This record gives sequence, C-alpha cells and structure tokens, in this order.
Amino acid sequence: MDLTFLASLTPGILILGGGAAASWLLEKLKPSFDEENGDGSFSKIVSFFGFFIGGLMLITEAGVWATSGWDAGTQILLILTGLALMLKPLKDIPWAAFVALLVGGLCVGLLFLVFPLPETVLGVSSTWVYILVFLAPALFAYVLFKFLEDVLKLLALILTFTPLKTILGLLCIIQGILLLQDISLFSIVLSSCL
Repeated sequence: MDLTFLASLTPGILILGGGAAASWLLEKLKPSFDEENGDGSFSKIVSFFGFFIGGLMLITEAGVWATSGWDAGTQILLILTGLALMLKPLKDIPWAAFVALLVGGLCVGLLFLVFPLPETVLGVSSTWVYILVFLAPALFAYVLFKFLEDVLKLLALILTFTPLKTILGLLCIIQGILLLQDISLFSIVLSSCL
C-alpha cells in the first residue's frame, strides 16, 4: 500500500492532530463546551476521534518516512502526538489477559481439532490435559505481555499528561501552519540557536 500521498497532506494532518491534542486548552478557555450538557461530552467526542486522528498521524509518519519529505522534527512530532492520541483510550484495556486467553484458547483449539485426545492419556483424564495445554502457553503469554502492557501504560502516562499533550498539540498546529508556508519550526529554532 502506497502511503506516500499522505506526505503532501502532513500540514493539514498536523493541524488536525494538534487541535485534538490541545482540546483540553480549548475547554479551559471556553468552558461553555461542556456546560451545556454537563457530562464532559466534548472530551469524550474528542477522545473518540482523537484515537483515529492519532492513527492517521502514525500512518502519515510512515508515508513521510518513505518519501523523506519533511524534517526529522516533523516526523518526531507526528509520532509523539499520534501515540499520545492513540494511547489514551488504549491504556485501560487489560492487553495481557486478552492475549493470554487468545493464545491459550488457540492452543487448546488446535490440539482438539488436529490431535483429538482419547478419554484418558496415561491414566489422566483428557480434560486435565486440555487444561494444562491451555494454562502453559497462556501463562507464558500473560507474563510476557504484562511487561509490555506495563511499558505501554508508562508511555501512555507520560504522553497523555495533559500539559505535555497540550504543548504537543500547540507545536503541531504551529508546525502545520508553518509547513503550509514551506517553513519548519525546527529549522527556525536551529537557525536561531546557531
């Protein structure tokens, strides 16, 4: 699949992602967004669409990387903001348990379908063998993915910290506007430092 066409859309996607990431600031500046319903519906809507916008930012980064179209600062901004938007709703899902159930169930299912066991195996009921075949890979997968889940939660905790996410959002908006004018924020910063 050719994602290089997304490289030309990078400024607009940065502005869109920046708006979603900085929505907390918009709520604080104009509190009437949530006062109408009082249930935080604006935050929920932004969080829902933010997940997909974050995915779009990560896919766009793949297209930008393939074409080498924009500077490294833009690519890092796409990755960090995309992850911040995607990890917020995903951080509460128990991934380790889900993957462990899936792996254990697949192993038992394959054993049952490919090598059906007799009523007893070496004097042990086949039910216990199926339970053992479920538990062994499930426990291994759970331990492995629990570590990865904890790393994911740590990364999500850092990237979804509201002030950091708001700063990333504002940087995305500024960078998107500057890229529309063929200027990069990072080149301006680097030229002023040197």
